[in-house]
Amino acid sequence: MKKIIVLLILVLSLTGCSLFKSDSMEGITILTSNYALEYVTNYLYGENSVVTSIYPDGVDISNYKFTDKQIRDFSHEDMFIYMGATNDSNQALKFLNKNKNLKIIDASFGIQYKYKEDELWLNPSNILMVTQNIKDGLSEYITSKSLKEEVNKRYENIKVELSNLDATYKTTVQNAKDKVIAVNSDNLLYLEKYNITVVSLDKNNPDFEKNLTLFKGYLEDEALKYFYVYENTELDNSIKSLVDDNKLEILNIKNLKNITDEERDLNANYISISTANLEEIKKELYKNN
Repeated sequence: MKKIIVLLILVLSLTGCSLFKSDSMEGITILTSNYALEYVTNYLYGENSVVTSIYPDGVDISNYKFTDKQIRDFSHEDMFIYMGATNDSNQALKFLNKNKNLKIIDASFGIQYKYKEDELWLNPSNILMVTQNIKDGLSEYITSKSLKEEVNKRYENIKVELSNLDATYKTTVQNAKDKVIAVNSDNLLYLEKYNITVVSLDKNNPDFEKNLTLFKGYLEDEALKYFYVYENTELDNSIKSLVDDNKLEILNIKNLKNITDEERDLNANYISISTANLEEIKKELYKNN
């Protein structure tokens, strides 16, 4: 009998399985409602779980529809982390209606955005608060002291990285001669926090006509060289004509809701993509430096 027990333990250890988990949160599957949350959650707890976004890589999240089977399958995973301040809350409710035991974490709890919800993850300061919410949420479910300490340690590390990212944005703008950019979407208005003048030609912006006049003035003064288009948003034909007629180069800004297969293969992540966005913005800010 003792030999059988020893053999069973040996087999389990060789296969990577264990009947002796120190916490019920070990080895769980965690779903997130966008890539930014996937990155943060994987950073904090990826060594003790499988973390994945509910959206396939490369799809436009705003136009993606889940099947009933997908909703049913997702609801039977262990945890769902979402942005409660957005329409994600509807998705969480659908999952909970299928499985009352699903663990959930509202990563945007207590956070407000000024213009558009994408600020919740585009703005490094906001994503830092999101990260704290996820850390706190995980700690509420985890019972193992050592696992909690591990999450707290990982949190301190990512806090430094996100703070450095925010500081890099601030320093970059501070040292630039030109501090005006033109964009097609209010989602990029969060950049105003860095003292950039962001001229938004979003048709839903209440100051659209005023901004359009301002934009034309900058064109007359030849003060702009680039025009920024936010990923998966439309560029109005009349604005496109103005951009083309004035020979502005269109640059794309990644939205960080999702990443492509290629980006994943290249080990791109939240920090590197945010930095790449900044490099695009620098082209306008530093064109005369």
